[in-house]
Order: sequence, then structure tokens, then C-alpha cells
Amino acid sequence: MEKVLSIISHSPDETIGLASKLVGLFTPQDVIVLKGSLGSGKTVFVKGLAKALGLDENKVNSPSFTIVNEYPGKNPLYHFDLYRLENIDELIEIGWDEYINREGLMVVEWGEKAGNYLPDRYYELEFKILNESEREINISFQKV
Repeated sequence: MEKVLSIISHSPDETIGLASKLVGLFTPQDVIVLKGSLGSGKTVFVKGLAKALGLDENKVNSPSFTIVNEYPGKNPLYHFDLYRLENIDELIEIGWDEYINREGLMVVEWGEKAGNYLPDRYYELEFKILNESEREINISFQKV
């Protein structure tokens, strides 16, 4: 894993702005893995991606109970949350492989739980809580 960038966000608005700036770097079939504790800003970042893709960011919420939310549009977004994933085989049941091959950006909160199901090439963003309003966001790229 090659660390590319480390950023300090001072507010949810800055995290949304960061996502808006980064979205142009991603291609429609990229996978973005988001790591970090609860409340660290992962879903806020996804809201920023949705907004930048021309989707309604107000509809973005963490799919903790459904595992995946789809946000269709000209540039679709597939938002996974693997926090409650109990068995890795559940990924196959929900069509993980089909999502990876779809045209659209795939964002996976708690993506480290996907293990060997992650593609050979993906971005990883790790969110760390520094204090009530600040987050450190470390961006890495994985290519096998």
C-alpha cells in the first residue's frame, strides 16, 4: 500500500469539500475503501462524493443494515457498509462481484472486512479522529 496524501479536515464541510476535489481522480469503476472508527467522517466523505457526482447528498446515509445503498444517476455511486457483516460469504450473496464490474464508483466503509474480495487495485482512505472537529485522512493506493 503506497501512502499518497495525508490531510487534516477541520469540519464536516471540509471533508465534503475534500471529496469534491478528489472525485475527479477516480474512474467510474474504482473501488474506494474507507477505514476508521465510528463517527470519524466516512459517511460525510461519501456525501461529498455524491454531491460532486451530481447526486442528492441528502439521501446518502450509512447502509449499516442493508449493506449497500445504490445512488443511480449519470455517474452512479454504490455505497457499502460492512460494519455489521458477520460472514464474508454474505458479499457473494449480495452480488459483490457484479458491483465491482459495474460502471460506477464503489465506496466501501469498513472495507478491510472484505479481505481477499477486494480488487487488485483500489484506493484506501483512513479516517482518524484528532478531536471533536478535526480528522486526519490518510489516502493510499493499492495496486497488485
